[in-house]
Amino acid sequence: MIGIIAAMDSEVRDIKSAMEDGIKIHHGGMTFFKGKLQQKEVIAVKSGVGKVNAAMCTQILIDIFKVNTLIHVGVAGAVHPDLEIGDIVISEDSCQYDMDARAFGHPRGEIPNMDITFFKADPTLIKLAETAAQELDVTYRVGRVMTADLGVDSNKLKEELREEFGGLCVEMEGAAVGQVAMLNQVPYLVIRSMSDKADSNLTDDYKANLEASIKNGVAMVLKMVQGITLA
Repeated sequence: MIGIIAAMDSEVRDIKSAMEDGIKIHHGGMTFFKGKLQQKEVIAVKSGVGKVNAAMCTQILIDIFKVNTLIHVGVAGAVHPDLEIGDIVISEDSCQYDMDARAFGHPRGEIPNMDITFFKADPTLIKLAETAAQELDVTYRVGRVMTADLGVDSNKLKEELREEFGGLCVEMEGAAVGQVAMLNQVPYLVIRSMSDKADSNLTDDYKANLEASIKNGVAMVLKMVQGITLA
């Protein structure tokens, strides 16, 4: 079964609308929408914003619903200077840049006692996402997604993160999904559509572009489902 996670209703609404034979299942304070897309068994869910919500939701999908593929979709703030509003970032990997145990001798972003900083996305899902973007004529880049429980509205922080982590965009859930997926050995991918440029115009840009930006990401997920082979 394919699990599709988004933080907000607007990011998962059109996916649920496209599903057939859908039923609602409530668990852990979340509503899981189970049905079919392209004759594939799919469960779509709004996790809520932030890493804790995303991690909890991911574990529920794995434990309760037995998903064997995870896709996280939503909007993000562009960090790479060539990314424009509506462009897509496909995760090569993800990291939690607010994990900071440098006081204990760990590099910023590395999780103590796990010795890992970057959670690699599944290569097959990356290829499917690239193909979907090309067929839909969507501008995209494959690279690092940077996650934290923090809204970025600072050029200074944006450039600091880009220099230190080499990431393309900032958001608030992807690497939490990535960490849980890695621990459970479930393939995952993050697809993020740029709603803003993580600068001083964050609030206005986000409000103005949210609905339009998410359409590219959702269209890619719907296209990808056609090519996913389930065990």
